[in-house]
This record gives sequence, structure tokens and C-alpha cells, in this order.
Amino acid sequence: MFLTAVNLAKAKSKTVLVQMVSAAGTGYFFNTKRGRLREKLVLRKHDPFVNKHVLFFEKKKIRSI
Repeated sequence: MFLTAVNLAKAKSKTVLVQMVSAAGTGYFFNTKRGRLREKLVLRKHDPFVNKHVLFFEKKKIRSI
């Protein structure tokens, strides 16, 4: 019995880990998950450096989960 190499497509992950950066310019960031097919995230959360709620923008994709 001979086994032949079959090229199977890898399954794509449904979520990605992304880095969210503060719009206040403090350099504060956190990582969160989002769906792979969604548009880039914009969230309003607390930034401890300015002690206020500010917008956080998605900066880069870290890895697929």
C-alpha cells in the first residue's frame, strides 16, 4: 500500500489577537481578540496614564488564534 501526498488546505482561524493602542498618545496598549472577518476595532476604555476613558485603535495583528 502506497501513501500519496495530498495537499489539504489548512483551516483558517476564526479569531485574531490584535494590539489596541490609546489615542491619548500615552503609549498604553492592551491585547484583545476580534473576529477575522470583521473590520478594525475602535473601543472606548480607561487609560490609567491619563486616568480617563479614551478611544483605543487597533494597531496591528499579533497572531491568529
